Amino acid sequence: MDVPAVGEGRAGALGQVVSALSKTPRTVLVLGEPGIGKTHLLGEATARLKGFRVLRGQARELDGGRAYAPLVEALGALGGEAADVLTDLLDAMDQAALGHPAAAPGAMAARLLESLPGPTLLAIDDLHLADADTLSVLRALPRRHGAVAILGTARHPPPLDVDLSIRLQPLTTTEAADLVTTLLGRTPSDTVLRRIHLASRGNPWFVQEAVLALVQGGAVRSADPGARRGAILSRLFQRDRGGRDLARVLAALSRTRETADLPALAELAGLDPEQAERAFEALVRDGVVTRNGDGYALAHPLVAEALYDDLGVSGRREVHRRIADMLEREGLTGTRRVLEWATHMAEAGPPAEALPAVLRAAELTRWTAPLSAAHWYGKAAELSPEPGGLLARQALAYWKGSRPALALNSAQRAVAALPFGRRRTRAAYTAVGAAHAMGWYEVALDVARRQIPRADDASALLAQQALVSAEMGRPSGEAARRAWEGLADCPPQDRATTVGYLALHALVRGDWAETGRAIDDLLTFAAALPPGARLASLESAAHVLAIAGLRSRAVEVLDQAEQIHRGLGWHDIAGQHVRTMAVIRRMGGEWTRALEEIAVAGRALAEAGLLENLALLRNMELDILLDQGRLDEAARVLAEPPPGSALQQGMRCVFRARLALGRGDIAAARRELDRALAYEVPEVVHRALAVKVLVTGAAGDDAGCRAAASRLDDQSANGTPRARLAADLAVGWAFRDRARTGAALERARADGLPFEEARARLVLGALGDTMQLPRAHAIFTRLGAAPWAALSERRLREAGLVPEPAGRLTPGERRVIELVADGLSNPQIAEELHYSRKTVEVYLTRVYAKTGLRSRVELALAVERGEL
Repeated sequence: MDVPAVGEGRAGALGQVVSALSKTPRTVLVLGEPGIGKTHLLGEATARLKGFRVLRGQARELDGGRAYAPLVEALGALGGEAADVLTDLLDAMDQAALGHPAAAPGAMAARLLESLPGPTLLAIDDLHLADADTLSVLRALPRRHGAVAILGTARHPPPLDVDLSIRLQPLTTTEAADLVTTLLGRTPSDTVLRRIHLASRGNPWFVQEAVLALVQGGAVRSADPGARRGAILSRLFQRDRGGRDLARVLAALSRTRETADLPALAELAGLDPEQAERAFEALVRDGVVTRNGDGYALAHPLVAEALYDDLGVSGRREVHRRIADMLEREGLTGTRRVLEWATHMAEAGPPAEALPAVLRAAELTRWTAPLSAAHWYGKAAELSPEPGGLLARQALAYWKGSRPALALNSAQRAVAALPFGRRRTRAAYTAVGAAHAMGWYEVALDVARRQIPRADDASALLAQQALVSAEMGRPSGEAARRAWEGLADCPPQDRATTVGYLALHALVRGDWAETGRAIDDLLTFAAALPPGARLASLESAAHVLAIAGLRSRAVEVLDQAEQIHRGLGWHDIAGQHVRTMAVIRRMGGEWTRALEEIAVAGRALAEAGLLENLALLRNMELDILLDQGRLDEAARVLAEPPPGSALQQGMRCVFRARLALGRGDIAAARRELDRALAYEVPEVVHRALAVKVLVTGAAGDDAGCRAAASRLDDQSANGTPRARLAADLAVGWAFRDRARTGAALERARADGLPFEEARARLVLGALGDTMQLPRAHAIFTRLGAAPWAALSERRLREAGLVPEPAGRLTPGERRVIELVADGLSNPQIAEELHYSRKTVEVYLTRVYAKTGLRSRVELALAVERGEL
């Protein structure tokens, strides 16, 4: 008998699930204890969702190290609809077994789902058992593809971002009575109902078991002949030995696969085919086992758990060993088969035999599924008499999978277990990196201080110490100098790590010359690294370039990283990719998309404990919100405390000053800027001075405005391109310097920075070049930068001009713009449109007046950026 989801509460939960999933992308999670009705609810929900392609899978007890196992099961339902792509996906997993991880199963699965027409629902049972790499794909899918929804069940919440989480509660007395009536075809006495409710504790599956046990014992009657067979659990342990052995083997096998065929089960149970067939017929007849396609499965997870527990420790080991031997005889020809074999070997013992299998699984998954690899390295560390090196590998795998707390724990255990030498040093800088990413600056510095004197080569640790010290506002130059000096003799695998941290240190210190040198070295060293390390190096370089203000070059480097990501299936180590994309989208004018991605990524970073990168993400969010005049939203973000470094604390002072300026509180803005400047962190000082120019200008303090602009100009002389652009704008405004403002405009246009371009045009308009104002107003309006759009509109009206939105371009003007963007000359446009050359010139004159653009090149660039 199936357990229906009865009662008003269940119906309400079902309605909520269906309603939520109707609006993709959505992730919905149904929580509850075993037997509470989660799977039934999942089935009813999928049946009610019309127009969805439903792909159903299940995570199993021993799936922790079997990367992507639930996804592969779900995608298998596609069959002929995507046969070629599905075959490629399964082949990619198998190729990893041969040491060729060029194609990543996770990335391929995501692309396969994205390629399907129409909405798709991934329905996966028991997500609390899913491997970490499957969960990573499920977290990313709704963000990447708007037509994919996810519905999962779990006993407890897995690390997954969800839009709706429903916990199924035990049945009330009334709901239990309704279920009993459904099962029996009549309503028994209140005494029987109370007895059943008390015995089952409101669990629907146990309600069914209690009812069937009473029927079997004659305590109640039922019109259903099947009910008289009795409860499954009570029948289960009354089977003959052959049937019980078969069921036990199926219970062990079901921990890694959905179904099993009868010949394999007979072999594992030590039965001849006839004995096995008779035993199975009885198990099916009694409802213990159900047919599932071409194989067999146990009727309910609770049945499997009861059988597995009944095996006992030695019995479980024996069955797992038989399964592993059978898989080995059949041939370990692919990753999926190897991981299943290793899973059973790990359960079978003894350690000396299990360890090689577990290490083989770890090596297979280290490039394409780092979190699964971490699982396997942890298993290996438990089995090995010398766990230090394995813990170090586990730490690195956790770090690649953006799990800094787990990485720190494993790395510190590795450092404690390993002798002095290369592996211990690498474990130490993994620990420092993880602690830094979580905003645990003192922990990071403490690990670095203790391990630098003991390191075989301390270059990477010194570079990390320099960066964290600089962010804390402490002396850092000596550590950086020693790291640079040691770079020539640094082990090759440490060089990229060392220069990556040195690049960030120089950026924080406002030394662009040293930052550029470090980036060049980083890109050079990255070229010789294996794929995973090269990906991390490229993402580090892209992040530094983006923060420095070089959008185009950052995009170019990130494109190279994306090529590697498509093969590996993982990236975004410690949130590095999302923070870089937030900066790039902010600079490129994709503000709405940036805010959407920050909202999603922020939750994931907070959940992972990546507070350093979360703070950087929040800074980008504040930058956009404040420029859009969304002051209340910015205030809510500012209410979240940042990590305790001088860099982050100082940045928040700058943003609070901008908030105060937006609210017209000049005194509060000045106080916050004084606090920011007191931290004396160059990266903070540049930003604070740029805001001080605006604050003093708004206060009518011309002398103070010029003093702040001059100081910023001096501070940025060796600063980043972003700092120099800010200085050009500040000096141009404070000193009415058209040349410096024009230089800012050229920098912004050359690198595709629309907001900075609009600010430069606004200053030029204020300095008398009023033809710049329409374009400034159009850009500010497109970005949603309301305060700036209002200011530019006021300047327009003061100049006797009326704001002319690009939407008022005539069809003829738009056609001329399109042809200009296609590279046609005026004579060619005249011939194409059957106009005179003079008419084309008139059209272009009107277009320039309406848009504020001044040349054919600017028109083409505006079209390319989607601004016209």
